[in-house]
Formats: sequence, C-alpha cells, structure tokens
Amino acid sequence: MAQDSKLKRATLEDVARHAGVSTATVSRALNKTGVVSGARMRLIEEACEALDYVANGAARALSSNRSMTIGAIVPSLQNETFYRALTVFQQTVHEAGYTLLVANSEFDPDIELREVTTLLQHGIDAIMIVGSIHHEKMWARIRDKGIPCVQAWTIDGSRPCVGFDHHQAAKAMANHLLDLGHRRIAVLVGTPVTNDRASARVEGTRAALRQYGVDILGEMTRSFSLEDGRKATEELLSRPNPPTAIICGNDALAFGVQIAAKAKGVRIPQDLSVAGFNDFEYAAHLDPPLTTVRVNLEEIGRASGKMLLDMIGGKPGSQTILSYDLVLRKSTGPVPAGSKV
Repeated sequence: MAQDSKLKRATLEDVARHAGVSTATVSRALNKTGVVSGARMRLIEEACEALDYVANGAARALSSNRSMTIGAIVPSLQNETFYRALTVFQQTVHEAGYTLLVANSEFDPDIELREVTTLLQHGIDAIMIVGSIHHEKMWARIRDKGIPCVQAWTIDGSRPCVGFDHHQAAKAMANHLLDLGHRRIAVLVGTPVTNDRASARVEGTRAALRQYGVDILGEMTRSFSLEDGRKATEELLSRPNPPTAIICGNDALAFGVQIAAKAKGVRIPQDLSVAGFNDFEYAAHLDPPLTTVRVNLEEIGRASGKMLLDMIGGKPGSQTILSYDLVLRKSTGPVPAGSKV
C-alpha cells in the first residue's frame, strides 16, 4: 500500500516545488537571510501552510550559527510594568523571526543568575535584563557566551541600555507636592537594595525635600503590590503625626493607599495626597483619578528589541534615553489647612 502523503514530512524542496520558486529562495525567506519579494513570500507562506511544513530549527541553527531565540528576564510577570513592555518586545523580535523565552527573577539576583544560566544553556542569541544591579557572576557568564545584552528600564553609561531617569522623575513628582505645600511626605517602594530603579526614586524624592530642610517621613521598603500599599498606609496613618502626602513606587501601591485611606475615613486629596508611578491602565479610572508618572512602557519593549536585533546584526550597542511625563489628576491637592511640618 502506498504511504499516505500526509504522513510524509514535507521538505524544503516540496515547498519550493509547490510555490514555484527555487529552494534558495525558500531558504532566504524562511531564514530571513536575504530579500524576497512580497509576492514570492506569500506563495511560500501558502505552500508551507498547505504542506504543513515546519522548518528544521536545529539544522537552521547549525547553518546560521543562531538558535533564533532571544531571552528576557524580568523581576515579575504579574506586574503591568513588565508584561506591557514584554508584549511589544516579543512582537518586535518575532517580526525578525525570533522566538522569545521569558523568565521571572522575583527581584532576587540569585534567581536571576539561575534563570540567565538556563537561558544561556539553551543557546539564546541575545538577552534583555532589567536594571543595573545583578549578581556578580552574571556578567561573566554572558560575556563568556559572547551574546548581546541590553539593560532595560535603566540608564547605564557603561553598557547598552534603554531607560529613563528615575531620579529626575521622582524629583519632579516630589516638587509637585512641595509646590502644593506638603512637607510631611512618605514614600512607598519595593526593596531598593536590589532595585536600582526604586533606590533612584527614593533619592530623587529626598533631593527635592532637602531643598526645604525636610526628609522623607517614612520609607516603607516592601514589595510593589496593592496589598502591601494598603498595609503600609494603615501603619503610616496610625502615627501621631501622619503624612499629608504619599508617593508610591508604582500605581498598584497607590491603589492600596487609596483603599486604606477610605477605610479610615481619610479623604483624598483633602486630607491626603497620593501619587503613583507608571500610569497603569486603571490609574485614570480610580476614585479619585491618580496623579502619576507616565512611562512609555511599550517603547521600552520596542527600543530594547530593536537594539538587540541590531547588535545581533553586528552593530554596537548604545544608550537610549526615553522621556517621562508628570500626569496630574485629582488624587493630589493642597496641603490640609493647619497642617504642621
């Protein structure tokens, strides 16, 4: 009995014959190693679909010395900050024929080192990491593999990076509250010891307050979750002389502040001003709408992806500094009358 043709694995030659082009053209199209016209590309894609053809990734990796995979390590996969940027990052590298492999470090350098090592063992062609604080062994392992690496969300003059000035952004927010008369200002951030973005924001706030001879009223070094924002605010508001304003390391913490304040009958912004960071999708729809720092998360993903692709292609890495915007909404207002410093 003749073998069912559907059980026979299609080859590159089968695709070329079905599309009416040469095998070299099919190879250039699938490996993205040369220019193929739009019309021929459509014929090849239709042939692959009709024949259920899947390119031999191992053979392609051997011939091109590439695995066509790119890795990314982020501190959290639950944080909107990272998954919004990762979505665009994946789209960017996918358009160039690359598959994205993602891991979560949980803000722990040791976990990050383990995940980076695993990705390197899988033969990734490049990697994106977050921030500039990492395990001392990580750079040596990336260097030994000789692959491009981009640091995202941070500005680092010594390595390729895509980010913005966290210090200045936090300073701008603090100045906004200082201009409204606030002097008792607390800050809620994640652990700054392993997070250069958080520590820069704390120092930016402190630099602004120093102009008025005051310091941060309370620096709660917890995680970035809504629940931690709520718990921290309960503690802050129970003090004899509570803050009149709270600056948060992200909008989730700020949402938690609002929940705790309302539960205690503290009005926002009449009694307490609240500010966030990142301008999450829901920030404009909170009650009251949240004052925050808007960061173009999608552009972080896009610029990081393009830089890595350029570096894979032989171009040197660079430093891309993105802008931020202060978004003023109704969660911040003048310091309460009669408030003491």
